[in-house]
Formats: sequence, structure tokens, C-alpha cells
Amino acid sequence: MPLHATFDRVLARLGSPFARLYADGFGDRLDERVGGVASFAGPVEGITVRWDAPVRRFGVRVDRGTFVSPSADQLPRESHRGLVERWVPSARAPLCLVLPATAEEGFGRRRVFARWLASRGIGAVLYEGPYYGARRPAGQRGALLRTVADQFAMNLATVVEVAGLLRGFHDAGHRVGVTGYSQGGMMAAFAAVACDFPVAVAPRGAALSAEPIFTDGALMNAMRWDVLAAEAGSFEAARARFAAALGEVRIDRFGPPAVPEAAVLVASEDDGFVPAEEAEALHRHWPGSELRWVPAGHFTGLVLHHHVHRAAVVDAMARLEDP
Repeated sequence: MPLHATFDRVLARLGSPFARLYADGFGDRLDERVGGVASFAGPVEGITVRWDAPVRRFGVRVDRGTFVSPSADQLPRESHRGLVERWVPSARAPLCLVLPATAEEGFGRRRVFARWLASRGIGAVLYEGPYYGARRPAGQRGALLRTVADQFAMNLATVVEVAGLLRGFHDAGHRVGVTGYSQGGMMAAFAAVACDFPVAVAPRGAALSAEPIFTDGALMNAMRWDVLAAEAGSFEAARARFAAALGEVRIDRFGPPAVPEAAVLVASEDDGFVPAEEAEALHRHWPGSELRWVPAGHFTGLVLHHHVHRAAVVDAMARLEDP
């Protein structure tokens, strides 16, 4: 196994056995939530954001906004209110939604990226995902989702919310885009293809299908398979149940984005979480898209090659015309 991929697996295993995903098992309403993913077809209606008074940071206008989640009926009470932070270099600047990676709570790490995008004339809208940060439900330990059902509820709500935000910004006259890394990259890809209007998209560390990520990759080391196996009857039964549910979490359930030429993908050659063939499959499913490789793993690819990731977002945004 390449060194970078081995590093990914070691990092995923570092937490204690009791600080992992799905400590409460598969959870209630799993079939219903899988069905919600299976039946989702997009497009969605635009979301109206209520903005607070802006402040200036590093010469950039920054404000926070809230909205009511259109998926509130599928979320815990604490996640009903959505939260975004917007960095705007000019009133008519293009806007790119920047989604959180797996277990990324708050906006702190993404503000550096937002400031950099603003210096290139691109506004950034940092999005807080349901179950994370200010939207974390009571009783959840950090960003560790308690059940598999929570995972499906979070992912579907993220796609619906992000697509709705993109619709709202587009209708207001902005050129719009979306990006994210890892889980954020997958959600960015889904949100882009759920839109029936031009969206620039830069999925980074993303895959065509979520199934191999959860059942074969390094992420397996961050899951409570002992709990899932006890509920399903065996490890193999638990893995099979999870894989069957994940069969619907495939981007090829949809066509390509409205402007596939404005899709720039970034993938790591030795990614221990996302198989290289999954990134290639996503690229093939979007004819006209561009795939850029970095010689690294999942973690090292982002840290050591951040300039490639940043350039992908700028280039994708530049390939769209203003609405």
C-alpha cells in the first residue's frame, strides 16, 4: 500500500474505540431516510437568507445569515436553522459556497480560503452543515454522528439546502459556484447536479459513489463496527446492510451539471479514503469536466497541495458567464 494511503488509514484509526461514528448503531427511520435519498430528483426552490449587519475584515465585507432549512422535518430541532457566513469583495462579485469537510465544525479553517478568494474577486459563502457546530444536536459528541440514519439525513439536507442557496444567489444575479473537500466535495457535486441552471463546481477529494468510501476505505477505521455488527448479527451483515443503503448515494443517478466545462475536480493519486477509480468515474460521467491529480493521499493532498485546490475553484468560476 502506498505510503500516503497508509498514513490516511493510521490517522483514521487514531481515535479511541469509543470516539467513532455511529455509536448508537443504524438508528431509527433509516429505511425512510434512504428512501428520501432515492426519491430526491431536484431541482429545488431558492432559499431566502436573513443577513445580519456586516462588518469589515481585512478590507472585505463579512456578514452572517440564517435561514429555515427546507428539510427541517428530517432534522433534529437544533439543526432546523441554517447558518452561513459571507465574504464579499464587491456587490456584484460571483459567489462560491464552500462546504465543510467530514467532521468540520464552524468556519475557522475556511476563513483563510474565503479571504484568499475575496482577494481574487470571488465572494465566499461558508456553510455550516446540519449536525455540525452551531447545528449540532443535544447529546452528540462533537461531530461524531450517532447513527447511520443521521448520516443520511445530514447528507440529503445538505444537498437540498446548498442547492436552494445556489438558486437564491443565482436568481439575485450572481454567478455561482460550489466547492468542498472530502464529504464536502461529494455534497458539492450532488448540489451542482440538482440545479437546473449554470453552476461552477470544484469537487475535491470526491467520488462517484459513497459506497466504497464507507465499506472499503480508511473511513471504516473511524466507525463503530462492533455496534453495527451486534445490531445486524455479524460484521458482514452490517457491512452488507450499509452497502445496500449506500447504493442510492451515487452521483450518476443524475446527469452532468448544466455546464460541465465549469467543473474542475481535484483528486489524490494515493488516497486511502477515496479510490482513484471513483474520481475517474466521476470525471467520465461529466464529459467536458477537468480532473487534476496531486501526488499525495487524502490528508496530505489538501495540506501539501492547497494551491492546486485553490486554483481549481478560481478556474471553475471563471468558466461561467454572469447570469
